[in-house]
Amino acid sequence: MNASLDAALAAFPGAVPIPEFLDNVSAELATRGFTLEHTFAMVSTCRDELTVPLMRAVTERLDLAFNLGALGGVPSLGRTGWNAALSHVPMHEGRGHVVVLGMTHIGFGPDGTPGESLRRHQDHPTATCGALMSILHSEGAGEPLPDALDDNEKDRLRHLMKRVSHERSGTPLGITQRAAQAVTAEMWVDLDALEAWRTMDVAAYCGVQVHVQDHEDLIAVTDAQFVGADGVRTSLPT
Repeated sequence: MNASLDAALAAFPGAVPIPEFLDNVSAELATRGFTLEHTFAMVSTCRDELTVPLMRAVTERLDLAFNLGALGGVPSLGRTGWNAALSHVPMHEGRGHVVVLGMTHIGFGPDGTPGESLRRHQDHPTATCGALMSILHSEGAGEPLPDALDDNEKDRLRHLMKRVSHERSGTPLGITQRAAQAVTAEMWVDLDALEAWRTMDVAAYCGVQVHVQDHEDLIAVTDAQFVGADGVRTSLPT
C-alpha cells in the first residue's frame, strides 16, 4: 500500500507517469506533423528541484528545452524572453512546430497529506509547492518583508491567480487547481499577443506535476490546446 499514491490518484484521477504522458503527447501531435527531429520544447515549471524530472524527461526526448518558468510554474519571462524562446524554434518546410508544457505542482506526503513532500535527507515533510502553500496560508493577511528582500514572483503568482478567481482557495488542492488555471491563462495571453501561430504550429499542455512518495511523478493534464496557421485554437485530447 502507498498512501501517498492513493491520495494523489484520488485527487487527480487519470494522472499518469511522466513517460506515459509524453508518449500520449507524441502520439497525438504526430498526427499534426510534429516530429521529434523538428519539434522545439518549452517548459514552464516551478523552480523547485522536485520539478526537475519533467524537464529532464522532455530534454531526453527532444534534445534541449527552453525554460519558461518561475514560482508556481507560471511563465515569467516577459515579451523579451518569449521573443527569444520563439526565435529558437527550428523551421521545417517553412513552418515551425513548438510544444509548450505549463505545469504547476503539488506533493503528497508519506501519509497522503496534500501540499507537502518528504525530501531526501530530511526528517519531516515540507510544503510543496512552497510558494502556493505560502499564499494559501496568508490569504487575507499582510506579509511584511525586510527591506533587503522583495517577493516579486510570489506577488505576480498571487495576482495571476486572482485573475482566475477572487475567492479564497481554502485547501492545498484548491490553490493548486487555481494555479493550473493561471498558468494556462497566462500562457495563452502571451502566445496570442505574440501571434506565434503565424510562423509555427503551437501545442500547449497545462496541468499539475504530482510528486508521490516512493513513486515516480505523475502528470495531470487540465488543459490542452492547439493553434495552427489559421490562428484558431482547438482543444486536444487530455
